[in-house]
Amino acid sequence: MREDEERESLFDKIDITKYSVKSLVAIPLIILLFAFAMMAYTQLSVGSPVLLGMDFQGGTMVRVGTDETREELTAKFADFPLALVGGTGVGNEKRVEFGPMSKSQRDELIDLLNADYGVGSYQMANISPVFGKQYLTQGLYALMLAFFLMAIVVFAVFRTVIPPSAVIFAAFSDIVVAVACMDLIGLELSLGTVAALLMLIGYSVDSNVLLTTNLLRKKGDLNEKLRNTMKTGIMMTSTTLTAIFAMFIVSYFIDITILKAISIVLIFGLVMDLMNTWLLNAGILKWYIEKQEKKKFVRRGTKRDVAKRKANTNKKVKA
Repeated sequence: MREDEERESLFDKIDITKYSVKSLVAIPLIILLFAFAMMAYTQLSVGSPVLLGMDFQGGTMVRVGTDETREELTAKFADFPLALVGGTGVGNEKRVEFGPMSKSQRDELIDLLNADYGVGSYQMANISPVFGKQYLTQGLYALMLAFFLMAIVVFAVFRTVIPPSAVIFAAFSDIVVAVACMDLIGLELSLGTVAALLMLIGYSVDSNVLLTTNLLRKKGDLNEKLRNTMKTGIMMTSTTLTAIFAMFIVSYFIDITILKAISIVLIFGLVMDLMNTWLLNAGILKWYIEKQEKKKFVRRGTKRDVAKRKANTNKKVKA
């Protein structure tokens, strides 16, 4: 009972119905502009709007069982284009990634591995830059296709223009901000982070469709519907964030690189989704519904005026 009262007081403090539409929409749009600026800076710096990992730019990956720390492995392979040192979650196995290397560098790396760990005691995989570009193209196609299909479904459900457009724009903003945050902390785009971005589309649409459906199709006061929907939606997203944060903590201490990357991207995206859903989308929907109600009021007034004119005309004719 006490927890429910505390939750109610918290939602009363962050009641978004007290603010104007411009105030609600401004914050997520400003963050989106900063995200575009970050991606533009990365484009100028490295030639792509996001830092590319070994999966997409090519390179060499080595798996080896060793008790050496990350710092020790970093110092050992300092003469090579080292990109990543992390765990795999399997015993003491480490994953070491290198950028594109010449044949002579690769031979030196093999000699070093054979000397320190023994022949056959490690696994090595190479991805050529050509295949890396193909993987990148396929990953982008998968992301765009998922986004396109999501847009079709949303438009088919609501059959209007502005509400589904707001849902799609919110999902787009979530992805852009998540990518910009990856650039900010130096997290590279990999197959794992592409999967996280695909998952983010689903999480984003989930809360935004809930908001749009409740505001457009339920009867009642607009502000009350918005407050009630916000309570449900924030609880949903908070539950998901808690689970993902737990995954990040576990992957951080066990040092599972791919799970850590996925959880970081999802945390960035879901935090932004809270703002995009309950500030941006809520503001747009509030403006749209109020505009529709004004149009209905004007139409009713016009109809009443026409009816009165007809009645007066009939009275004059009878007289």
